[in-house]
Amino acid sequence: MKKVAVKINGKELELNAFAESVVMSTIRGLLSPLRGYEEGEISIVIKE
Repeated sequence: MKKVAVKINGKELELNAFAESVVMSTIRGLLSPLRGYEEGEISIVIKE
């Protein structure tokens, strides 16, 4: 079961198990020290 989805302009990038793990661990590591963080689904949108 996929736990991570990365989309650019609506097109989903294929992530292997290693890349999925790296992205998930990095995002959780950056967010977990922030006040208000709680376990659950995380959604991040970046617009340039």
